[in-house]
Amino acid sequence: MKLAIPTLISRLNEERRVESDGFYDGAHGTSCQIGLDEIDAKFDEKKAHLQRDAIANQKLLEAEIMYLEEIRPEVERRAQAVEEVNNGRVSNLVLPMCIVGLAVIALIAEALLLAPAMDIFNIASPGAQLFTAIGIAGIAGLAFHFVWESLTSEAFPRIWRITCRVVAGILVLGLIAWGILRGFQVGFAATLADNPLGEFLSSHAVLSSIFFVFITLATPVIAATATHFGSHALQLWWESRKARKQFAQLAKKRADAGKQLESQLEVLQLGLKALDQERKQWTSIYALHHLRGQTHGSIQEPYWMVPAKATFAALLALLAAGWFIFVMSPFFVVFPSVVWWAAFLHYRRQWRTPSRAEFYELELVNFAVHAKDAQLADKPMGQFGRLQRALKEESH
Repeated sequence: MKLAIPTLISRLNEERRVESDGFYDGAHGTSCQIGLDEIDAKFDEKKAHLQRDAIANQKLLEAEIMYLEEIRPEVERRAQAVEEVNNGRVSNLVLPMCIVGLAVIALIAEALLLAPAMDIFNIASPGAQLFTAIGIAGIAGLAFHFVWESLTSEAFPRIWRITCRVVAGILVLGLIAWGILRGFQVGFAATLADNPLGEFLSSHAVLSSIFFVFITLATPVIAATATHFGSHALQLWWESRKARKQFAQLAKKRADAGKQLESQLEVLQLGLKALDQERKQWTSIYALHHLRGQTHGSIQEPYWMVPAKATFAALLALLAAGWFIFVMSPFFVVFPSVVWWAAFLHYRRQWRTPSRAEFYELELVNFAVHAKDAQLADKPMGQFGRLQRALKEESH
């Protein structure tokens, strides 16, 4: 009578081995071709999974290559456009940076010269005077920069171009007036300080006015010109660098994708070849152990081994934790009893319906040269022999 009680080892989840399957099928008279067909089906499934994964990766790489091929003409066009602007020369970064730096220094110098003249705006603090002078010099340089942009670029609308030029003209008139005023201011201050410079500027009013007008007006104009040239040169350098970088990255990605695609194809071929070789190995092992199962067969262990193994397991459990349970509770005998019953059910299932791996371990070995006392080993010995014989008769 079989009891529907879970055993310690699940037979559905155990790993199957080809030699155990071959021996089991051979011992039970199953056709060898059935097992070989099962092996072929298993490896066909492995091949299908391998090809499925390889095709998925190949399609991704092919899509990437197709995308890179589509954007390649645009990247090449940008790179060629930049090369045509540079006349095939590599864009320089040092000179534009130096020019822009000198333009900034010129605006700072203009601000330092304009700072003392902020007294006419009732700004007495040196810090506030310098900050206001920097703002005025920056506004003037920015206005002249926009004028240069309106003359060299068509990006500005017509109304913007007219507005920039009108504002720049007003700033020119204002800077000319401010230059003349600065000349009189410097002469007046020198006169108050009894400085001979005041008398010189008074006697050469036209010359001093021209000088101060030039200093006041030329500095922002030169700074705007340098900024205009430097900004365009820096923009051209950046676009050239970006175009070259994009072209190099595109070429590298295209080459990498092509190599990965070739590698995927080679890996697939090698994987299929390895599966074919493994199939041959499994087929040979299965056929060999199938023949061994037919020739040798298997022998069932005596039933008395089942309670003996269960008793041994209970003794091990008692030695491991039984003494602790004995100290803590008088019902310590329950623990080894439970272990004995669980082990008994497991080994009883193993004795009655062994798995393929367990059946393979029970192979009946035929010795080429038998031992002289081989027949004596099967004779019963005393009370233990009678018990063994009774258990055999009960099992049959």
